[in-house]
Amino acid sequence: MPLLPHASASRVVVVTGGSRGFGAAIVQRFAREGCKVIVLDLEAGDEHDNVHYQKADVTKRASWEEALVFAETTYGRLDVVVNNAGITFDNALVHTKTMYEYDKTFDVNVRPVFLSAQVIAPFMLQQGHGVFVNITSTGFTRPRAGFAIYNASKAAVAIATKTMAMEYAPTIRFNGIAPSVGNTSMLQASLGQNEAERAERLKKVTALLPMQRLCEPDDVANAAWFLASEESSFMTGTIMDVDGGRGV
Repeated sequence: MPLLPHASASRVVVVTGGSRGFGAAIVQRFAREGCKVIVLDLEAGDEHDNVHYQKADVTKRASWEEALVFAETTYGRLDVVVNNAGITFDNALVHTKTMYEYDKTFDVNVRPVFLSAQVIAPFMLQQGHGVFVNITSTGFTRPRAGFAIYNASKAAVAIATKTMAMEYAPTIRFNGIAPSVGNTSMLQASLGQNEAERAERLKKVTALLPMQRLCEPDDVANAAWFLASEESSFMTGTIMDVDGGRGV
């Protein structure tokens, strides 16, 4: 059977923060399925037939406008946006945190969710279909001490996702993925500098997960593929836990 114009494997997809971690795995999964992937990242990456890198600051509206122009002029469509880019800072009590850390965390983790919708949702409405997949965290439902700012930013992503799902249904679907602690460079950055303390913190974090392992990038990529595909066509406003049982 020939692919429909909106079939999953023929889609044009934007992925933010796609040069490493969860984002890189998401890019690889969509490209492997035959999608055209536009990667928005501060870092460059290896391009091939299905992957185009656009050096971009996703906290800036202009970067989203450039991505939309590229998708429209090159492919004539834009079907999926995966808002994956995110940051966190060292584990520490709130009173030791700076307002720079607060502003930066919300700017990177939350602002692109709104900017992407403001720029791309009108195009998808006219196109007649579209999907957003926003990466949040189990930190908004099962928070760990020391990450109040990060957890709050991910809670904002989750509720924005659910609200926009209501606003744009039935034409555009909005869903989210809530990974548990991931085996990524972000985790390494959050564990601190002392090697002994890092090992102890990692041991404690892993012990919290019933599956007794960290969330791997491919775990999140598989969920993103499902939520962007027609297999989840009746799902919107859902935050899918990919957490090894952390939320049970």
